[in-house]
Amino acid sequence: MAYTSGFGFPSDVLFDMERASRVLSNKWFFVGTRGDVPAPRDFLTFEVLGDEFMLLHGSDGVIRCFVNRCAHQSARVLKQETGTCAASLVCPNHQWSYHLNSGALRAAPMMGRTFMESDVAERSRLTEISLHEVAGMLFACLDHDADPTDMNEVGSIIGPYTDPFALEAGGYKLAHHHREVVPANWLMVMINNRECCHCRQNHRGLLDLFDPSSFNGATSAAYDTMMADGIGRWEALGRAWQEQAFTANDSVRVARYPLAESWKSITFDGEPASHKLIGGWDDYDASTLSMWFNPNAWVHFTSDHIATNWVLPIDGDSCTLYSSWIVHEDAVEGVDYDVGHLTEVWRVTNAEDVELCNSMTRGAQSSYYAPGPFAPDEQFCTQFCDWYMRHSD
Repeated sequence: MAYTSGFGFPSDVLFDMERASRVLSNKWFFVGTRGDVPAPRDFLTFEVLGDEFMLLHGSDGVIRCFVNRCAHQSARVLKQETGTCAASLVCPNHQWSYHLNSGALRAAPMMGRTFMESDVAERSRLTEISLHEVAGMLFACLDHDADPTDMNEVGSIIGPYTDPFALEAGGYKLAHHHREVVPANWLMVMINNRECCHCRQNHRGLLDLFDPSSFNGATSAAYDTMMADGIGRWEALGRAWQEQAFTANDSVRVARYPLAESWKSITFDGEPASHKLIGGWDDYDASTLSMWFNPNAWVHFTSDHIATNWVLPIDGDSCTLYSSWIVHEDAVEGVDYDVGHLTEVWRVTNAEDVELCNSMTRGAQSSYYAPGPFAPDEQFCTQFCDWYMRHSD
């Protein structure tokens, strides 16, 4: 079945992992932030289509991405999801070790006295893949010769919004990281994320924080009032707020949205998620700076924390959802923030979405499946599907 703009994906697109591999090789995809790996030797691992990778903060301050595979017998070098490694990377199987900054082999026990001087030793290094940092956010590409031009343009678009947070300069830490294997097709997860028409029935807790029109590109009288109040406040503070919705660059949408009146952060009770402010705020602001990155992420900056969510395919029927909560580096757990309170909104909302996406995936596997049309308020679903088809052919 051929793809038609304004409709969902045909099943042969949804479950085509070769097409997914092409788009992840043609375009940059989100894999975390400097706040996930804030200090030298910090790491975060992730998986794409059966291959495992690791973000690694080098001793030189540069964050790189390596394939998580020892050159000796292909064992995983890092087994944990996040953490801090030793001064050099050491494979737990046979203790081959690698330099943090270059991935070059450092030592190979039991290989003989002259092995390290051989051509084989020179070739026995960690495989590095392309990684690009934009405003403290990290994007990978499976193409070893990936062109950074696209990401440079994204950086120029989001810069006026993210500059006050100075995430790229440090000063943040990882408060909590969560990942789960989701029994749903990754494109279904992304389509679900690109609209909030389902929110009224399925995310009633979330709607206490926002007007539903915040995310659909629609409008309502209540939303107009909230937005007007917010714009007056943000302009007085010199904060960028104007929405840029996949127009200046087809891979990014950015905007600032008001939270409910008197809300201080993205929490169900409206109370601060952390008592340490970030982003140059002098007080809590009832807003979220939100960004959506094609093909795989959505990120929310508030005045006290940053929440990231991103998804990567495992196979046609499952994907991994990665979520991180980033706070000020001086924030103390149990004093300035409680992990349960900090993470509750997106843990609950994501769990609600998992059920929806699993149902959508099962429906798309039916012999009766046919792509349905998107409503006008689902315009960003159409944009995502058009984008995916354009960059995966």
